[in-house]
Amino acid sequence: MDKYMDIDQKMIDYIFSHTSELHPVQKKIIKFNEKLGYIKKLQISVLQANFIEFLIKFKKFKSCLEIGTFTGYSALSIALSLPKNGRLYCIDKNEEKLNIAKKFFKQARVNKKIFTDISNAEESLIKLKKNAKKFDFILIDADKENYINYFDLSLSLLNKGGVILVDNILWKGEVVNPLANDKLTKLIKNFNNYIKKLKINKYIIPIGDGFLICWKK
Repeated sequence: MDKYMDIDQKMIDYIFSHTSELHPVQKKIIKFNEKLGYIKKLQISVLQANFIEFLIKFKKFKSCLEIGTFTGYSALSIALSLPKNGRLYCIDKNEEKLNIAKKFFKQARVNKKIFTDISNAEESLIKLKKNAKKFDFILIDADKENYINYFDLSLSLLNKGGVILVDNILWKGEVVNPLANDKLTKLIKNFNNYIKKLKINKYIIPIGDGFLICWKK
């Protein structure tokens, strides 16, 4: 039987005290998001950001795509991990939040690495596909209604050896709650069942709200 550990706040604090420190602007974004109330949950967790940073540095990825940027915490984590010639393409339809993110990018001096696209994600992905754009790393963290479409389009945009990460796969544990029948939980369950049937390399990483990680051979 596999061994599992409950990660409480005390353990998280211990992990942070033995991990590379956050960039000052990352800390600023976290502090800013704390004031946003309920929607602050749209930010990925610090542990998830640490995982992304490690993955990009370890794999030496240069071209990245983010679908759903919010106020820029995950995007900044990606950009800080890229080499000088690395590039990040961010898609988000919320102009107000994306403009906030752009201010943080400038403060961290990574704005030249990042292209922001204020548009409908599906339309933007189709355009990228038509233009034969390819990426080493793709993060999907947007509206759950279109997760399947985003994933399928992302697969077509992924370089050989590239990685796709999808957030919110465990949905606060509701995916294993038989009584959870709300719309969003159903969408996540449906997406997970869809991915399960695909013949691709796929694993679920139980950090934050759950990451699905897939890669192309």
